[in-house]
Amino acid sequence: MIAHTPTLFGAVALVATILAFCLLLVGRFNRRDTLLLTGVGLLVHALAYVCYTLYGHAPLLVSYALGNSLLSLAVAFYSASLFRVREQPVPWRRIFMFPPLMLVGLMALLDTVEPRMLMASLGLMGQCGLLLYWAQRKGQWQGRAHLLLSIGAAISLIGLGMRVIAIANGTAGEMRYDTSNLKQTVSVAIGTVTVMMFSIGLVLMAKERTEARLQQLALSDGLTGTLNRRAILERFEQRVQQHQRGARPLAVAMIDIDHFKRINDVHGHQAGDEVLCQCVRTWQQRLRTGDSLGRWGGEEFLLLLPDTDRAGALRLVSELRQGLASQPARFAGKSIDLRFSVGLWCGVPGEDDTTASLLAQADAALYQAKASGRDAVHLVALDEVG
Repeated sequence: MIAHTPTLFGAVALVATILAFCLLLVGRFNRRDTLLLTGVGLLVHALAYVCYTLYGHAPLLVSYALGNSLLSLAVAFYSASLFRVREQPVPWRRIFMFPPLMLVGLMALLDTVEPRMLMASLGLMGQCGLLLYWAQRKGQWQGRAHLLLSIGAAISLIGLGMRVIAIANGTAGEMRYDTSNLKQTVSVAIGTVTVMMFSIGLVLMAKERTEARLQQLALSDGLTGTLNRRAILERFEQRVQQHQRGARPLAVAMIDIDHFKRINDVHGHQAGDEVLCQCVRTWQQRLRTGDSLGRWGGEEFLLLLPDTDRAGALRLVSELRQGLASQPARFAGKSIDLRFSVGLWCGVPGEDDTTASLLAQADAALYQAKASGRDAVHLVALDEVG
């Protein structure tokens, strides 16, 4: 089916304008969101296609040079939105150098046909290629939205590639903006798909980012940033099941910061908060990738050490104690020495072991460590394990 090319251009402009209006309306209420930036890109995209509808009725400076430069600017906005939604530094100069270069180059080649078409197509292909590359790079929220954006960029490359092939074959006239044929219909239809995929992909990426933030907030301790009680308990249940199936050793440590109430009474609760944060920072520097640390409550922490036997657990706990002793907390110019007591359970979880039973044993061991004078490690005896 062959459609009237200027009409198709107008349809794309209408779709982009409607999407831009919606995103600009929503995005203005939250300027930190990427919707506003994406909406501006869509509006510029629409203006580019309005310029295309004027081909043959307006100077080439407007209908071709300005139109393609605006399209280049729209892709630049999409690229900036991609970085912004992933909360990465935006390379503004690198991204937005393309539109002015496009405008200057097309103005210089305005009296030609194939050279100006080739420059416009290759320039836009380069931008879409970069957008595809940036979308594929590992990001914090890489999911279905990234896939949608990548597909949109790939489709754009196909549409622009059709123009490059036509120029190479000497049939550049078939791709004039006022010519209606099957190639043009397919090429412009691809533009419509691209607009929708870019906009929807970036909106979904913003949604995924928000969901990831909410999930992180739901599973993190608000003060220390480590796992909260709910999250560490869920991790604990998973570890117990995994180690039961694989008959692998697991170490469970209940940690209590010594004399924490005294720290609060002497130095104040803000100092106590700094002590908790300092402990977590120091421990996380020494923990392995697979280890899990969570705040159990108050000054108590639960530490899970997968695939760790008794000797390995004692060695790691000793490193944590030495590290904390060598890095005291500082508050209001004062140094606060830190020590902690540990109740440690080590072994291969049996069929009858549960998170509750293992926690009870580790907690009982912690009680004995504190009763013995604190700043100590008490290991659940072998005859108590299993």
